[in-house]
Amino acid sequence: MKKKTKKFGNKVAGNSKKQNQEGSSYGYMQLPKGIGVFKEEPGGTCLLDILPYEVSDKRHPDRDDSLEIAVQGELWYKRPFKIHRQVGVNNEAIVCPTSIGRKSIISEYRTKRMNEGAPKDETDGYKQSKRNLYIVVPKELKGFKQDYEEKPHIWNISQAMFQKLLNEEVAENEDYGIFPDLEEGLSLRIRWASKTIGKSKPFAEASRIDFEERDEPYDESILKTVPDLDKVLIVLSADEIERMFFELEDEPETKDKTKDPEEEEKPAPKKRKKAEPKAEKEKEDPPFDPDGDECVACEGTGTNSKGRECRICEGTGVKPEEKEKEPEKEKETTPKKSSDSECPKGHEWATDCEEYPDDCDDCDLWDKCLSAKEENA
Repeated sequence: MKKKTKKFGNKVAGNSKKQNQEGSSYGYMQLPKGIGVFKEEPGGTCLLDILPYEVSDKRHPDRDDSLEIAVQGELWYKRPFKIHRQVGVNNEAIVCPTSIGRKSIISEYRTKRMNEGAPKDETDGYKQSKRNLYIVVPKELKGFKQDYEEKPHIWNISQAMFQKLLNEEVAENEDYGIFPDLEEGLSLRIRWASKTIGKSKPFAEASRIDFEERDEPYDESILKTVPDLDKVLIVLSADEIERMFFELEDEPETKDKTKDPEEEEKPAPKKRKKAEPKAEKEKEDPPFDPDGDECVACEGTGTNSKGRECRICEGTGVKPEEKEKEPEKEKETTPKKSSDSECPKGHEWATDCEEYPDDCDDCDLWDKCLSAKEENA
């Protein structure tokens, strides 16, 4: 019997189109198709145009609704994020999940070790490093080994090596703040100093920034071709970071590395190499010793392993029955700190969940608070 044949034209064309639209991985970035990376060079000088992009992340780190800065759907010129360096056996650099509004296992472990009195040289290794992504068009290059086409590139650089000086220049002359504008923007002529730390290779640090008029304005149509910087970063899941950081023996399941920032965090695995301490989420405090006077939950310290007030003894360090009875009035006015509908930091529930990152990043109730806020919106 003669086999039926089918035309492959549409299938092959569809597959080719998909491959053409796909980009490539570059470290912890997923580059859009046709977009390259710009890299500063120590001792060189460059003239760059920094272009804006349309913000898509409602949790953009720079978001300020009162000033209409980095609001979803509006234009902004940079994408801040944080990284952890030398993670796992391969000493990899990974994006810190706090960059997209999630908790960081590594940061929590650093806080735990600091509370345990670990040496500074150990805890410093768990620190986050601030960086920024920009969209730049290289115009002139001097002292650069690599040439770049005069078209949009993604630029990834440390906050301290560029943005710090840029902030100082704009603070001194606010008129320079127009530089990312498509029509009235300015070009930045940046001089790069060559720096070294110990025996490290020389690296570039911006030593001077001059603002110059552009040769011509950019058409608004270029916004259709520039990348969305909010979608460039590759952020590993909590499980993947857990396994990499603690070098777990169990093989991780195959998962997509890009995760929705609102995904639910899973409990940390128990099995680890080298008898590392368990990094499970805090659940319930242990029961009291019926024969002792101290609070067993916090061992009489009044605080839990995360440095927060022990919710069993309410920070007294003794069993509840050993505390002195307070007047009835004071008990009635004492707020409950363990409620799932009240902010443990004293902020407004279901309202301030994105306003106080220093308090909210480590809060166990943040997801519930955000969900409640979105339901009431």
